[in-house]
Amino acid sequence: MSKKRSINAPKAKSSNKISAQEATPNYDECPPIFSLERLQAGTYCLQELDQEGKANFADAIYRRKDKLWKEIKQMPKHGLGFEKIARVAIKAPIPKFITPDVEHFLAFRYHGLKPMVGYRKNDIFYVLWFDNCFSLYKH
Repeated sequence: MSKKRSINAPKAKSSNKISAQEATPNYDECPPIFSLERLQAGTYCLQELDQEGKANFADAIYRRKDKLWKEIKQMPKHGLGFEKIARVAIKAPIPKFITPDVEHFLAFRYHGLKPMVGYRKNDIFYVLWFDNCFSLYKH
């Protein structure tokens, strides 16, 4: 006895192929992931922040957790948004893993006007420096 397929049953796709557009996610439609994996040691490190600065950093990433990159791009640079900082403006040594084609970095405010500076890859923001003393670049 054969069973008939229900009218509401989904039809099987004729192909398992997906388009490049379907395979490549639009990272602007994702919230940012903040990473300290590539944080640089020294003057601009997390360890140089006081307890209040560290707490404000945690709050800063928490406030952005439900925002999409496309929304953050539209926000004020001294709010939840960011500003671009030219590579040549950075006074600290640029890590060797940053390729020469990277022309700018992003600066997010984490404590008042104090910025954390790094770069974005896909939906991840890699923090490189905390500019606690406003000396990483000309403000």
